[in-house]
Amino acid sequence: MAMIKNLLLLTFTVALFAVSFAHHKVYIVGDTAGWKAMGVDYAKWASEHQFHVGDVLVFNYNNQQHNVKQVTADNFMHCNGTSPIATYTSGSDKIILKHAGHQYFICGYPGHCKMGQKVDILVTKYEI
Repeated sequence: MAMIKNLLLLTFTVALFAVSFAHHKVYIVGDTAGWKAMGVDYAKWASEHQFHVGDVLVFNYNNQQHNVKQVTADNFMHCNGTSPIATYTSGSDKIILKHAGHQYFICGYPGHCKMGQKVDILVTKYEI
């Protein structure tokens, strides 16, 4: 009897775990254009999606010409990448959205943010 009870508990736990991750999505920032200084309206792109905790952002770019810096709201508004929360430089960065609220990303290369290479991601908790 104890073995059946443990098996049922394990099955229930695995099912809950699967459900909690089944809804997470992967978003390629800028879609096929990727992460670049000109030609993409990232504010429009972000407004067309609903982001949830656990979703993944993928930034695809030439890492000789761009990077990704996660910054505060103030640094986002002023295009200031000198004291980022995090810096990514691989050219194919995968960032898990770990908490609800605004998360801000800019390119730290000179002038790129001011040309529009920045995105404000509004993340909400996923409701089951």
